[in-house]
Order: sequence, then C-alpha cells, then structure tokens
Amino acid sequence: MTTTVPDAPAVVRARGGPVPRDDAARNVRLVAVAFGVTVVVTRLYLALTGYPQIGGGEYHLAHALWGGLLLMLGGLTALVWSNRWVPTATAVLVGAGSGLFVDEVGKFITRRNDYFTPLAAPIIYAVLLGVLGVALLARRARLDRPRALAFSVAVRSRYLADGPLRPDDRAALLADLDALEEDRTGAGARPDLVAYARALRPVIAAAPVAEPDHRGRPVVAALRRAETRLVPRWLHRLVVVAGALALGLVSLVGLVVLLALYSSDPDVSIVLDDQVVPRGSRPVMLVVASAGEAVVGLLLLAAAVALLLGRDRVGVRLCRVGLIVALAGVNVALGYLDAELVVVAVVLELALLVVADRYRHRFLLTPP
Repeated sequence: MTTTVPDAPAVVRARGGPVPRDDAARNVRLVAVAFGVTVVVTRLYLALTGYPQIGGGEYHLAHALWGGLLLMLGGLTALVWSNRWVPTATAVLVGAGSGLFVDEVGKFITRRNDYFTPLAAPIIYAVLLGVLGVALLARRARLDRPRALAFSVAVRSRYLADGPLRPDDRAALLADLDALEEDRTGAGARPDLVAYARALRPVIAAAPVAEPDHRGRPVVAALRRAETRLVPRWLHRLVVVAGALALGLVSLVGLVVLLALYSSDPDVSIVLDDQVVPRGSRPVMLVVASAGEAVVGLLLLAAAVALLLGRDRVGVRLCRVGLIVALAGVNVALGYLDAELVVVAVVLELALLVVADRYRHRFLLTPP
C-alpha cells in the first residue's frame, strides 16, 4: 500500500501551546510520593539520630545540597536518555531531590537559619499539595486533540527500539492512530498527521509483542491469595472500623481544644508545645487546626458507625472524605503548631486511607 503525503503548506506557522504527556499524571504522582516519603524519612532519621551534621568543624553538608544533586541528576537523566524507564527514574530523582531541598525551607526563610521555624512544615505540606494538584490537572488534560495524539504516538513508538512492544502499548498506539486518521475535517484538521498515522500503522501492526517480564508477579499473586485466605471481609472491615475509631477519637481532641479556647472557665488552660496559651487569646492556626480536627473526628466516627451497621459504601465514603480533609487541609495548620506531630498524623492517615481503599476495591468495586 502506498501512502501519499500531502504537500507542505506554503507558510509554516508555529503551533504554540504545551502538549501534555499521556503518562503525565502517573509521573507527577510518583514525584509526590517520592517527595513525601523523602521528607518523612529524613525528619524521622534526624529526630532519631539527634540531628547530626555531616562535615563537622567549619563546614556543614546540609541535605539541601544532596537534594540539589538529585535534582540535577533527574534533569540530566531526562535530557540524556530516551528509554522506557527514564520518566520513572526522573520522577523519583526529582521527588526525592525536591524533598531534601524543601525540607530545609526553614533555614532559607529565617535570618537565624531556623530549621524548626513553625512556618516550615506548612510550606513543605503546601508544596506537596501543589504537586498533587498538578497531578490532578494532568489527569484531566485533554489528550484527544491531533497534536496530543501525535506526541503520544511519537513517544510510544520509540519503545520499538527497546524490543517487543507491550500489549497495552500496542493497543494504545493503535487507538491513537485510529483517532488521528479520523481527524480529517474541521478547523483543526491536520492532513500531515493523518498521513503520518497511515504510514505508521503497518509498522505498529507488524511489531512483535511480548508480555513484560514481571518478576514480582508471583509474589503479588501469592500476597493476594494470602490476603483472601487470611483477611476475609469481616476482618478487613474490623480493621477499617478500628482505625477510624482510633483516629476519630484522637481527632476529637480538637473539639475539646476548641471548646477550651472559647471557654470562660478560669480553671481551663491549654498547653501547646510546653507553653501555656495566654488566657483569652485564640491563635488563628490553633482555632483552624482544632476546628478541622473536630470535623475529621466526627466524620471518622460516623464512618465507623456506618461500617458497624453494615452500610459499607457510606462508611468507606465517610472515612475517605474525613482522611482527605485531614490530609489536604487540616494538616497544613497542624504542621504550623507541631511539625513532628503532623508527620505521625500523615503516616497514620495515609495508612488508614490505603486500608479503606483496599476494602473498597476488594468488596465494593469488584463484582461478586
């Protein structure tokens, strides 16, 4: 079959505007995960080891320097290589490097280089939320336009150089080629891209296909079998209920603090970080954190009750909403008050969110 390529237009104009990658959301989520894990591990390590200083004497090799090095390696990796693994490696390097760098933001915003300044934790947490926001926007980006389809085809077709295509890559390539070939009319029509799709289709259709070598697949299958046998539905539900009750009761301390802030009882006092809050004062961050924790506590307790009553969908939904409210908002204010406490809170809340999501996928989304 002979493919005729249309003549190039007499005037070539620049077609502006960035084109999102089809794997952009996954890559940015990986950046966020690497960022969050790096900050948590770094803070826990420093707290457990007494905040050591590498270098000694006149010099101090702050971990922000190592973060900068990882950021450079991530950028060079993306610029030098084109293999399938490059986006994953770049995302991990950028996330870890950014985490090490941003973790020391307190030293950059204070004259006394105060790593523990109260504003540091909210800034770190806000950066994490910003990265997750970018991932959400990337997930909603339109990928059905000719230029986006052509870029996706160009990127995926490079995988031919690495060996046989994966079945999902081949299917995605053929789907994108179909969409490009159908785009023949309208103001945004691109005859050159239509011809490109027609010319490339025989190559993709004839390309060898092989399943990826999932060395960990037997392990994953064994873990799922063990989960099915050892964690039946009633036990999994009980774990979610126990987690929601525990975190809910702890979060309700916020309601107690909020009532104490507005109490006129002279015998009531609030101690925050070994300091007594002046009577009659209501620090904004403390009010916001307390009110937010109270809402989260009520949502989690309501989730536990719904699950105990057999209202699984309502219970899991309330649990997820409460945890997302805590992770996406309340912890910003909580971090300003106690940076160490917010690290523990994030770890526990994420753990419960994973357990609740797993329950949802096992029993509420999977057909019986």
